Amino acid sequence: MSPSRRAAYTLIELLVTVAIIALLVALLMPAVQKVRESASRAKCTNHLKQIGLAFASYDTTFRYLPTAGSNTSGNPPADRRDWGWTYEILPQLEQGSVRMVADNAEVRRTVLPVYHCPSKRAAVLYNGKAMNDYAANGGTRLGSDSQDGPVVKFGTPKVSLTDDIPDGLSNTILLGEKRLNFATMAGRNPQDHSDNEAWAGPGYPTADIIRGAKPSGSSWFTPAPDHNRPGDAEAIAMRDEYRFGSSHPGGVVVVLADGSVRQVRYQIAPVMFMRLCVRNDRQPVSFE
Repeated sequence: MSPSRRAAYTLIELLVTVAIIALLVALLMPAVQKVRESASRAKCTNHLKQIGLAFASYDTTFRYLPTAGSNTSGNPPADRRDWGWTYEILPQLEQGSVRMVADNAEVRRTVLPVYHCPSKRAAVLYNGKAMNDYAANGGTRLGSDSQDGPVVKFGTPKVSLTDDIPDGLSNTILLGEKRLNFATMAGRNPQDHSDNEAWAGPGYPTADIIRGAKPSGSSWFTPAPDHNRPGDAEAIAMRDEYRFGSSHPGGVVVVLADGSVRQVRYQIAPVMFMRLCVRNDRQPVSFE
């Protein structure tokens, strides 16, 4: 008798096996992506929580919040505090050693992972610059030193958590994710000022570290998802340089002035978002 031989797989059996594997992969991918996004959002939330605590510690030390910076001492600045809150809170983030670096260019190449949301982009250099994915709340008149609601502001007097937020700390945004245009971020397009400076070096009057509720006709711009639109006019029309925004589904992650972290829906009523960005209008707010 000849030894028994193992039957080979037929072509149909192989095709069925491949189809089953492909189906299983297709079914599992959304779950994998969901888990990955959940982990990224948790890390982003933790970064914002750390920055919020640094703001509170800064306020406790100096009796006022860090600022939106200034361009009054030139670029490079005679006073690095003109770079704004991203530089001012370094000791509170246990990054005081960065302040000791003498070369401004080297500071601007120092990547700080705490300033990045992993759902947006990796914490690496972009066009030779160390970037920042978060922005403080500049109220409703960005680029102004007015008193129209900014929590972190240009000019003086500076804002105190204790004395200058009559609307309530739990009703006022302190900072959050800034909207990005991935086609033009990190200064790829000089016409788009939404992300053209390193974390060390924005200062007045750019929006790299400040966002808010900019007027939109008779309404207000609300947070919006990050996007990828290369056209100059289109990018500017989207008002990226003013808006909070996120790569997370559903909404933008923000820190309130009381230190709590929560997500604000993209669909929030424009007037309600404006009120969350204003610290002193004494109007009721809702996150829904």
